Amino acid sequence: MAVQPQEAIRPLTVLELNTRIHDLLAARFQSVAVKGEVSGVSVSRGHVWFTLKDPGATVGAVIFSSTARRLPFLPENGQELVATCQVDFHAQSGRLNLVVSRLDYDGVGKLKEAIEQLKRRLDAEGAFSQERKRALPFLPGCIALITSPGGAVIHDLQQTIWERFPNVRLVVYPAQVQGMASQRSLVAALRQCDADAVADVCIVARGGGSFEELMAFNQEAVVRAIQAVRMPVVTALGHTSDRTLADLVADREARTPTAAAELVVPVKADLMRLLADRGQRLQRAGMAALVRPAHQLETRARELGRLGIDVAARRKDHLAGLERMLRQRDPREVLRLRQRSLAEAGARYGRMVAFVQARFVVESARVGGLVDGLTSSASRTVHDRARGLESREQRLRSLGPQETLKRGYSICLDQDGRTVIRDAAQSAPGRQVEVVLAAGRLDCTVERTKP
Repeated sequence: MAVQPQEAIRPLTVLELNTRIHDLLAARFQSVAVKGEVSGVSVSRGHVWFTLKDPGATVGAVIFSSTARRLPFLPENGQELVATCQVDFHAQSGRLNLVVSRLDYDGVGKLKEAIEQLKRRLDAEGAFSQERKRALPFLPGCIALITSPGGAVIHDLQQTIWERFPNVRLVVYPAQVQGMASQRSLVAALRQCDADAVADVCIVARGGGSFEELMAFNQEAVVRAIQAVRMPVVTALGHTSDRTLADLVADREARTPTAAAELVVPVKADLMRLLADRGQRLQRAGMAALVRPAHQLETRARELGRLGIDVAARRKDHLAGLERMLRQRDPREVLRLRQRSLAEAGARYGRMVAFVQARFVVESARVGGLVDGLTSSASRTVHDRARGLESREQRLRSLGPQETLKRGYSICLDQDGRTVIRDAAQSAPGRQVEVVLAAGRLDCTVERTKP
């Protein structure tokens, strides 16, 4: 049977293979929902990188900065989330990533249970008690507004406040009220407002939102920051269902920013009308007092006369009591008492001086005895040490080379005068040597060496 030739299959390059994988995944998984536990969250240049995992596998994921800025919350380690994403396979590195476009909590019940646990802990500390909530000032001179600097909320607050009372001063502390930096931004704005201490009341506001968008106001750091502010705080988060922990810890809460403005400042025109009415009532009361019957004035005059007589009698009795006290405190008697006390103090001082003198004599004698003993002991010690040194000196001298030389021995040195010759092999005929004797030295020439 004849074999038909076939063309050889051209192998793919790595890039070609990865490109085909990328195209297949992009076409098949343009939008997919993946559930898993978040771990390894890191932020770089606004991009959020993390890992989704379950008991069997892990996959990398990324939220690009443009998407992160519009998400109501960002992932945190340990959260169970559902990520809506596109599967992206990077052809150059061969790495697969999920490009996330949306995040949802997996089981909002777990998240709400965590909020309930925090709520119970704060309630046990008394953070929500009515006793710690402060009354709002009747007419604040300055109001702090903590909200997003753009949008309708700040406009509604300013317009409502200045329509009701144009003289009120407003100070705006810009803060992000949703997104990845909202918690840190709100805490910083609250702390700065409290540190400046220029406002009489503070309004924290935003334009409503879903449960997820309001998560920043259920975070412990934001709740603690509201609790620590030293001025009354009003929350106006624009929601109509669940109350956030920030609402519970605030001194007052309002359903909308407009309602918060109406709660904080009165209407100036109403106050002016009230003042005018009170002025008229005071004026009428003053006129009525001027036209009182004459007999009422006479009765009041008689009462004042009796009161004056009683006061004079009490003053007289009081003066008599003061005179008795002065006699008891005669300066001469006081002087006699002071002299007696002085004499007793002088006697005590004399006894003390005598005691100190006697003690000084005893201690002087004891010190003299100690000095004599120390002098005698030191003298004996010096004498013993001198005899010991002298004995050691004699022993060292007997062991020294000079004593050996005196017994008839000599030391032979090389011609350099430093090296001791101990072996005949160290020298040679014709070499100069130096012989050290007990008295003097000899310069010699070696004629012959013997082993």
